[in-house]
Amino acid sequence: MDSNRDIILEKIRNNQAWYEYGTARFRKILSENKGKMQADGTHYYDEKTDRLEQQRYYRKARKHPASGPALFALYHDLVQKTHKNRLPYHVSKNQYLYTWVDLHPDGSVRNIYSGEARDPLAIIQEDHQIGKKRGDHYHSLLQESEISAHQIRAVDTFFKYNTEHIVPQSWFHAADPMKGDLHHLFVCYPSCNAKRSNLPYGDFDFYHPESADEPVRNHCGIAAEDKFEPESGKGTIARAFAYFLLHYPKAVSKSKLNRVNLSLLVQWHEVFPAGLYERHRNQAICRIQGNRNPFIDDAGLMKQLEGCLVKI
Repeated sequence: MDSNRDIILEKIRNNQAWYEYGTARFRKILSENKGKMQADGTHYYDEKTDRLEQQRYYRKARKHPASGPALFALYHDLVQKTHKNRLPYHVSKNQYLYTWVDLHPDGSVRNIYSGEARDPLAIIQEDHQIGKKRGDHYHSLLQESEISAHQIRAVDTFFKYNTEHIVPQSWFHAADPMKGDLHHLFVCYPSCNAKRSNLPYGDFDFYHPESADEPVRNHCGIAAEDKFEPESGKGTIARAFAYFLLHYPKAVSKSKLNRVNLSLLVQWHEVFPAGLYERHRNQAICRIQGNRNPFIDDAGLMKQLEGCLVKI
């Protein structure tokens, strides 16, 4: 189909833009950011400045006491209207996520589902090689007389990047601006990405990854019974998922929303509160995209909006 051929051509153009820079540009950005972190302790996260930025950001929203649907509408309008810089996925991932947004205080990046640390430079180089392999396969597909959507998905599925969408791409048809929204993009190794697939988050009675007595099973989590429980990152995941539902209430079909265990996400949010890493991300992303994740800034907001985030 011509539409699938157009999709392939667009993917090739994005890949070429990535190769045009190679890894040198992103290595330079990463090095500069790490240098600034070492030279200035507040560069990673400036609490005083962030407090002032929050006051400005929420000033109008907090002037109008509301609850239920009215409160949801207030915050939805805020995050939607302030999301002014809507980046394509390859820019979000390559230029911002690996070089700054997803860095931890020690300069490493960590698998969202296991907490395992890696050098972000290695991730950048790996993704470049993965992108090259994708590009080769896209060019091969162009030689076919007919190209199916399944063939395109197969390339993307087999050659996964080191990035996870907390809300699976298949749930929103990999459409923009959701695909490139940094608030729900996190470093995740391809093996973990594949293990979670597009499963909803869940909880298993026999699995307690937070317990010191729980053995490390697979450095990722458990996928079974049509759900996935991560080994790490539960609070962060919950807040990112809630942000997506707040910002894009109509992006996910009712059949998919029916699989969301929102009460579990609220529980994760409350048990695992936001820390320095998430506050850094929120401040950094706001300066890039223009909008914030309110569930990081206001710990009580998710419980207030629990009845409005999933409308089936």
